[in-house]
Formats: sequence, C-alpha cells, structure tokens
Amino acid sequence: MGGSMKKLMLFIKKHAPLFCACILAGILALSCVWLRDGIAERKKSGSGMRAFSETEKTDVQNKSLYHPPAFGEIILPYAMDTLVLNATTRVYETHPGTDYLCPDKCVYAVSDGRVESVKTDPMYGLTIVLLHENGDKSLYASLSTSNVKAGARVKMGDVIGEGGTSAQAEAETGPHLHFEYIRGGKSVPFSFTTAPET
Repeated sequence: MGGSMKKLMLFIKKHAPLFCACILAGILALSCVWLRDGIAERKKSGSGMRAFSETEKTDVQNKSLYHPPAFGEIILPYAMDTLVLNATTRVYETHPGTDYLCPDKCVYAVSDGRVESVKTDPMYGLTIVLLHENGDKSLYASLSTSNVKAGARVKMGDVIGEGGTSAQAEAETGPHLHFEYIRGGKSVPFSFTTAPET
C-alpha cells in the first residue's frame, strides 16, 4: 500500500499542471452552466424585472445629481478591477460599464449635454455617446432604437432611445442597456445619486 501511494503521489506531482488545468476547466464549465441556467430562469420567471413605480421615479429624479440611465435591475455591474463571466463569450473579462434591464424600454440622458455620435458598433451595437457640459461623456449601447441625432442638445431625463439586443458582445444577456460613464477618456464607476469617482 505504501509503495502504490508513493507512486500515485509521484504521478500527481509530475502531472500537477495537467490536474490543475482539468480542475479549473471543470469549475469554469460548471460556472457557465449555472450562469446560463440562472439567466434562463430569470427570463422565464420574470424575477428581478420590476420597474420603478411612478412615485419612485419622481423621488429618484428629485434627489439625484444625475438621472438614472434606465429604471431596471442592474444585471451586470461595472467591474474594471474584477473579472466577471461574459454570458455570451463564456470568457472571464473586465466590464467597463453597467448593464441594466429595461422593463419599460426607455433609456434616459443622465445629464444635460450634446449628442456627440449615434452609430452602430460591431461589438456594442447601436450606440449613443453624449458629451456633457463638464467634459465627461456617457455611452449608451445595445440599443434597439435611437430618438436623437448627432449634434442635438439633450436635457437630463430626456428619453434618448430604447434598450435592446444589438450588442454582439452581450447577445445572451437579452434586451438591456449597456451604460458607461467616461471621464478623461476612461470608463469610471457611476452612481446616479453621487458624482462619478475619479
């Protein structure tokens, strides 16, 4: 028994990288299945898709420095210092924005500004970029429609488009808004109740 245990330990030691790779592959495969099943269950049951009531919307709008870009559940948070699993590509990666479900479909300008561009990006889909008076930008992607044209002025809370599924990089997420707040050319964390972090 002692000799066969010793042989097993030597075999494991010799092939440790292969064992580690197999274990990690198994964990990744299980994570992908759990994520896929969770998204499918949420779509089927509709859980977590409650929109804000009219009273809640008014309350948020009156107390905020910025307007929320959408009134839906956050389904994937900003994560530039953490790897998160992309449900579409099945790859762990950083996420430079925040993904919102859009139960009422509406996408809102977070602050006053000018429409810098409206374009279709191969990965982000239909995308609107607003340039704000403080020099910051906000990006709204994966849209199904745009209500604005380049050069137009917008006010905080204006409906500028509708959430959709046009972002190829996030196709498995379902209809949503991919939102980024950009300061100094970099995507930064954003909360509509506080000034964005620098």
